[in-house]
Amino acid sequence: MGVAEDINWLKADEAGVGKVFTLIAGKGGLKLRELKELYGSEDWWPVKAHLSALITRGLVAEAEGIYKLTEEGKKVLESFKAMEVVEAI
Repeated sequence: MGVAEDINWLKADEAGVGKVFTLIAGKGGLKLRELKELYGSEDWWPVKAHLSALITRGLVAEAEGIYKLTEEGKKVLESFKAMEVVEAI
């Protein structure tokens, strides 16, 4: 999958995987409990499902209990930032 496909996939579910991706990117890495609190869900399953999808897609990885963006995830984030600048112009 390419960066463009990943961006479209995240935008298609901004309240789900897109939000989890943005939270992790904004903090540089989060533990599952922190992510759940920031996501604002009473249940664990939505956060875990979105996180699992991001891991499967190769955008997020877990190391020592902390979820961070992978190199591919960082490329997607940089492209997001570039798109925001272009859209603002």
